[in-house]
Amino acid sequence: MFKTQLSCTKQSAALHTLLILALASAGPLPGEANLSPTAAEEAPPEFAVPFACGHSFVVSQAHATGSHLLNDTWAWDFRMPSGVPIVAAGEGTVRLARGDSTKGGCDPSFAPDANYVVISHPNGLETQYLHLETVVVAAGENVKAGDLLGYSGKTGWACGSHLHFKAARADGSAWNNPSVPARIKGYGDPNVDSWVASPQCAQAPAPAVAVQTAVERTKKQTGTAATPARAQGSPAPAKPALVTSDSAISRPSAPAVTAAHEPQSDGHAAHGEHANGAVSSGTGATE
Repeated sequence: MFKTQLSCTKQSAALHTLLILALASAGPLPGEANLSPTAAEEAPPEFAVPFACGHSFVVSQAHATGSHLLNDTWAWDFRMPSGVPIVAAGEGTVRLARGDSTKGGCDPSFAPDANYVVISHPNGLETQYLHLETVVVAAGENVKAGDLLGYSGKTGWACGSHLHFKAARADGSAWNNPSVPARIKGYGDPNVDSWVASPQCAQAPAPAVAVQTAVERTKKQTGTAATPARAQGSPAPAKPALVTSDSAISRPSAPAVTAAHEPQSDGHAAHGEHANGAVSSGTGATE
């Protein structure tokens, strides 16, 4: 009997060894190859800076803090004055647009009063632009990165003028779908108090009419509006050089929209003061 037990033990050990070798040499189970860290961790989507060229603004609220909870966990707030041109952060189609509201205030009850634009992108995600003062696009319009959407403001739940921007999953037909991690081109994932600048504006050639007007204005200012008659036989005056770029025309510079921290108006809470709890709508705003 002892020899029989020993034989069974040896056979069990041999089978166990064969099983280990078979599993070690086998390929991954169906679907298991997609579970590797490299394949599972896809790079977050990247979008362009959502405000017009030549501006820079500070991030006044980042992720999972203040009013950026629930659907807005991965949003950014950019502190800026009202009237800054807001542009599409990528190519897509305007899914929703609202610009009829003039109401706003530093309380969650104002959240439904925000003006906004929501763009659907080819990658299946969407971007949201919130608290606008004016909206210049309509649902169904196709846009490219950099196209004008509207102008910044403080409609809805806003304690001061700023832009609330986020990427979101297209989970439903509402205007405030769940946010997803994303990156801003050239800045990655900027944190609070980080400055983000849009690209410098390209200088377009001046239209011919503008050039002619500028030349006439110069003549009047210098007292040479009238050209004296040319004596018979005298050589014709040389033609002025053609102005081919806007840089050749002296114009008073327009007042720039500064990116400095805007003074807080009376009754506006400072950044992060007003919302530490969850908000049922998932929306919120800070100055």
